Amino acid sequence: MIYIETDSALKQACDHWITVSRIALDSEFMRVDTFFPKLALIQINDGTQTYLIDPIKIEDWEPLKVVFTASSVVKVLHSPSEDFDAFYHNLGVLPSPILDSQLAASLASMGGIMGYQKLVKALVDIDLDKGETRSDWMKRPLAESQIHYAAEDVNHLLKMMDQLEQKLNALGRWQWLVDDCASMVTDWLENQKHGYGLERVKKGWMLKPHQLNVLNQLVIWREARCREVNKPRGHLINDALLLEVSTRLPQGVHQLGAIKGIRQATIRKEGEQIIKLVMVSKELPKEHWPAKLDRPLNQNAGDWFKSMRALVGSKAEALNVPPEMLARKKPLEAMLRAGYPTGPFNLPVSLQGWREEVISNSLLNLLNKLAGR
Repeated sequence: MIYIETDSALKQACDHWITVSRIALDSEFMRVDTFFPKLALIQINDGTQTYLIDPIKIEDWEPLKVVFTASSVVKVLHSPSEDFDAFYHNLGVLPSPILDSQLAASLASMGGIMGYQKLVKALVDIDLDKGETRSDWMKRPLAESQIHYAAEDVNHLLKMMDQLEQKLNALGRWQWLVDDCASMVTDWLENQKHGYGLERVKKGWMLKPHQLNVLNQLVIWREARCREVNKPRGHLINDALLLEVSTRLPQGVHQLGAIKGIRQATIRKEGEQIIKLVMVSKELPKEHWPAKLDRPLNQNAGDWFKSMRALVGSKAEALNVPPEMLARKKPLEAMLRAGYPTGPFNLPVSLQGWREEVISNSLLNLLNKLAGR
């Protein structure tokens, strides 16, 4: 195991990594009371050696960025969405192209969505100790148990991916994994661009148009403010409280303070700004108000949706994969809403590609039949 804590050592390692076809990649980070994750460690295995990179000591990240973005070097990770957060907000890039061993195992009919520890046991018959999962990764020096734990997170990834590749090729599903991993990167970046939107606030559809306009302004403000002060959204004010403010429309800080659950620190530091947003929202021309959010499906449309889910479930059972590997709830609902009740129905991007032959065309046929087309 090689511990990297200087720019020159990182550059030397990167000069080697850029020459290999695959590296295993993982990270350790802390995100207890911050909006952005604090990158605490980067682990890489190149097939012969394991490296631990100490971000606290590194200043020049350009060599690693080159490796992360090199199309000739495939980065193998396990369930990488949180690692994406850590890499993007600390290094400014995402690793690409990638292969996700968790997704690969699901597509290879290994028994649902598996954690790393369970997958290591299943494929290489090693029991991993996960005792350091919640330890303080920012402390220095790291304990020997932490170093061992971190190294083990990449020590088996390449070997496991070789086995998973064989399984997927035998099933004719290798390209499924490659395509989905490419989409994973582009989708993450797209979501990052849009940020935390109004549509993610539960029960937002219940608001009247002028209240929804206030909620939209508050969501936009909170996102910018949390990034500015580097605090979690819920630490400032959570979705349920934003909904309450938008419903009650307080006219002053004293009325805002009467809403149960809002932190006194938030009222003291942000109360005037929240009230200002409530008042200013009244002046916003209606053409700039957000569109009403989708209401829950009515009973008939809900029955159609149940039929869609049943079809997906039946196909997933036949293929021995989790249903969400074929079609997730959100794109299924979007597909239904866009054409209900008379059609035409179109496939969302996430249901195109290899899914068309496997499930999506069958879903289109079902919906067209229900619509009498």
